[in-house]
Amino acid sequence: MSHHTPPNIAVIGAGPAGLSAAYHLRDRARITVFEREPRPGGHANTVEVEENGRVLGLDTAFIVFNQPAYPRLTAFFEELGVEAVPHPGGFTFFDLDSGLEFGTDDLELDEASIRERYAARYPEFPTVWREARRFQEEGRRDFVRGRANMSMGEYLDRNGYSQEFRHSYLIMLCSAVWSVPAELVWEIPAATVIAFFVGHGEGGLGGRRVDWRTVGGGSIAYVRKALAAIGPDLRVSEPATAVRQEADGVVVTTASGTETFDYAVVATHADEAFALLENPTDAQRSALEGIRYSSSRAVLHTDPALMPTSRESWLAWNYGKVQVDGETHCFVTYYLNKLQDFTAENDYFVVLDPPRELDPESVIAEFDYTHPVIDVAVRERQSVIYQANEGPRVKLAGSYFHSKQLGPDLIGSHEAAFSSGADAAAQLLSELG
Repeated sequence: MSHHTPPNIAVIGAGPAGLSAAYHLRDRARITVFEREPRPGGHANTVEVEENGRVLGLDTAFIVFNQPAYPRLTAFFEELGVEAVPHPGGFTFFDLDSGLEFGTDDLELDEASIRERYAARYPEFPTVWREARRFQEEGRRDFVRGRANMSMGEYLDRNGYSQEFRHSYLIMLCSAVWSVPAELVWEIPAATVIAFFVGHGEGGLGGRRVDWRTVGGGSIAYVRKALAAIGPDLRVSEPATAVRQEADGVVVTTASGTETFDYAVVATHADEAFALLENPTDAQRSALEGIRYSSSRAVLHTDPALMPTSRESWLAWNYGKVQVDGETHCFVTYYLNKLQDFTAENDYFVVLDPPRELDPESVIAEFDYTHPVIDVAVRERQSVIYQANEGPRVKLAGSYFHSKQLGPDLIGSHEAAFSSGADAAAQLLSELG
């Protein structure tokens, strides 16, 4: 019996992709994790606040998951013994200028009731409602028949959807899910958008037909348990600045110098990975090059100014619209008390890209998050993207890969990141033999 020394593996990035890779390699390697932020977790970013001696874990990016759309992540949480809290679903759309508010229950009504309830004050709303229903039904059919492999803009034009529907419904849901600015929504492949609705119900993230869960105590709970299971040499606030692949190892450079590892997993955003790799292979280059990212600002606060006016309309997901200087701004406010299902003295909100100033006293924390811009080219790249990991000592992982289990339309989510990390680890283990 030969006793090999376990390989030294560097994992760059401690978000869901990096944690997954490290977790799946933990029994076969010595692992060093480099993370540029002062905390591990990436988009699993919980702010813990104390209220009357209780600690509330408030999530600011990744919050919800469900078994069908997050199968590997759900299994991972079960393996770690993470508490999964049922999430009630429910959304409200609201226009701060016109006063229009409609929500989850309205999608259950019939057209006559919708007309009776809204037509007098909001004559355009019944059209939006009707087209939302049509989009659900036709979208599923078109998706199955391969008729949605084009950009969202082209799909809506071809199928005659109104501007009202685009701006009062679709754009709000899409900008919340993919955290992209409104003008980039039209570039997302229609198939990707429809696949999301198939997995999440007609209310998008607020869909009630899906068994949504949140992580008890916030997503930081899973990050802590994962790190306890991995036991890596964790170096926070230590960004890697260069990664060089050599015949017998991988040289990682940070502010404190260079270190050589046997292998590395680069689990950062694609643009950052591309900048890090000093000598990418052709396959790595074609996996990474030209993927765009958009940035959104998430503000955790206690000011109800960017919520529906009537408190009865406050649901977990609140999709807002407001005119600022003649331009329409869409934003989403997560009402965490409902979303994470806790009772507290204060109301806690996370708003993405607030269109107006919030009361500065009410702001608890602010973060800038970047997400891949998923366009038709990124979706097409998915057919070959995993080939980049066949052979070289540096493996890639991140949410710009699709989930192999769910197919090429599941890109950009926590599940996509997690499963790409697991697959990078599996590829590395198979090459170790």
